[in-house]
Amino acid sequence: MEFIEKINQLKERALSLKEGLKTEEATKNALVMPFLNALGYDVFNPLEVVPEFVADSRFKKDEKVDYAIIKDEKPIILIECKKVENDKLDVKKHAGQLFKYFTASKAKFIILTNGIVYKFFSDVEEPNILDNEPFFTFNILDFKDNQLETLSEFCKETFDVEKAFNNAGDLKYIKQFECVIENEYRNPSDDFVRYLLDKSGIYDGVKTAKVIERHKKTTVEAFNLFMSKVMKTSLDFSITTKAGNETSNKNEVVTTCEELEGYAIVKAILNGVVDLSRVTYRDNASYFNVLLDDNIRKTLCRLYFNRSQKYIAFLEGTKENRVPISNLNEIFNFSAQLKNKVEEILLAKK
Repeated sequence: MEFIEKINQLKERALSLKEGLKTEEATKNALVMPFLNALGYDVFNPLEVVPEFVADSRFKKDEKVDYAIIKDEKPIILIECKKVENDKLDVKKHAGQLFKYFTASKAKFIILTNGIVYKFFSDVEEPNILDNEPFFTFNILDFKDNQLETLSEFCKETFDVEKAFNNAGDLKYIKQFECVIENEYRNPSDDFVRYLLDKSGIYDGVKTAKVIERHKKTTVEAFNLFMSKVMKTSLDFSITTKAGNETSNKNEVVTTCEELEGYAIVKAILNGVVDLSRVTYRDNASYFNVLLDDNIRKTLCRLYFNRSQKYIAFLEGTKENRVPISNLNEIFNFSAQLKNKVEEILLAKK
């Protein structure tokens, strides 16, 4: 069975069992051991996976971590388990415990998990001192393809300690850079705006506080334009093919490039709010429908682009609230409404 199939099966298992797992031991048996098995480790071989692995420190004896994966008679990965309480896992609450286990062991990695979320730690920042934050987090109920690829590097057949550690450093810095970029995208700093003015060479005057403040709005608009272009060019080939292969009849539906660009902008707005693979569309003769989970009852918005006056519309029960827009970039003005609509749909599901 392919690795992705095993993980998807484990996802279904977690969905069906998590509400009934009331203890740490139940969580280990129902979710953590199958997870390790999916990675290719024999959980019933004590030479490969050791339960209650002794990780004594010079300060305290009889310290035991839930599991240790062994290679060449040495621990390479430690796993500390907690019971399923929710889909989140508080790192600060268990930081001291993780630090002790990591320091006492020769393992290069330690995983904190509640059977749903798996947080991977190492000593990327300073040798032999466990980092405060994980370099990689995998949620069995909500993961993307690139995260699945990272996880596969910890499979028994392909695991290489040195390579995994180098990749851990890359992942950690990428995550930090992503946070900086997101912050600059949402609220550009003076230094960043000044850098853009210098780099672009379009402003030769003194960059006063007033000039910087004025161009913060310009920076946000430039970011939005760039994001819409990126999303547009990264749309699945199948979507483009679908648009080009619509058959002609008296009720012909033609998906235009403008509609696809509007769809890309909506996805750019919702990036980080919901898994973008869940954001889909259905076109018809009157309007372009943007949906969640390809479900008409989960309409995020409607785009009316088949006339000179463009509109974006939101459903409030059975009532449609249609708002005129002059160009596609104005869709970004409805970011809050789109995010609220996602939250509304997700809450209704619960």
